[in-house]
Amino acid sequence: MDGMRISQLAARSGVPVSTLRYYEAEGLLPASRAGNGYRVYDESAVGRLAFITQAKSLSLPLSEIRDLVTARDAEPCRAIRTRYRPLLAQHAEQVQERIDQLRDLQAMITGAQQHLDTIPDRDAPCDADCSFLNDPPTTPTATEPFMITIDPPVDIACTLDGDGYAERAAGWRSLIADAPASTAEDGLRFRLPVSLLPTATELAVAEQQCCPFFGIGFDLHGSQFDLTVSAPPEAAAKLAQVFGGAAS
Repeated sequence: MDGMRISQLAARSGVPVSTLRYYEAEGLLPASRAGNGYRVYDESAVGRLAFITQAKSLSLPLSEIRDLVTARDAEPCRAIRTRYRPLLAQHAEQVQERIDQLRDLQAMITGAQQHLDTIPDRDAPCDADCSFLNDPPTTPTATEPFMITIDPPVDIACTLDGDGYAERAAGWRSLIADAPASTAEDGLRFRLPVSLLPTATELAVAEQQCCPFFGIGFDLHGSQFDLTVSAPPEAAAKLAQVFGGAAS
């Protein structure tokens, strides 16, 4: 049978073979089978995959992408546009909420850095001059910790290759190496010094680009903060892989 093998489609599209197999299992990217049992794709798979990749780059949930792909095969372009528009409008609102939250966090971190610069070098223990670390932020109520949470869509597929995946996992493990860990709902919680918050935030933002099924939250408590990472049950193994023995 003429057509592309899965490795050829992966090379042409830049999408890992593991992700292509996942899309097939989820009914997004059907494949024919050659006489020897190998997957075979025709030219239409390239266009379908480009559509899936575009929708996924917008962080649309897998269920919505599946509906759009199904409609794309059966309906005219104007119908797809009609379906797409409200999804993107809703998603834009969610993204704006995340941006607002991250801006609040950025302002807090900047303020903390500026205050640290005003504290003189000394050998004595910290005193009232460091009390800003224990002051609650102005936006939430004084009785509640300030929390920023990135909620995960449902799609369980990492877009990093082997080296990138290993490097990201190493970054997380270095961050939490000495952190006390506890279980949280559908995941884990780590207590870290607030000085590591910029590193944790950078990792979290990068993680959402490749593994948006992880839920990542920051809960500030004065000189420390809690990093909470959660995942749906079907991604429990990936959670354990990224966060190592702490997830066992």
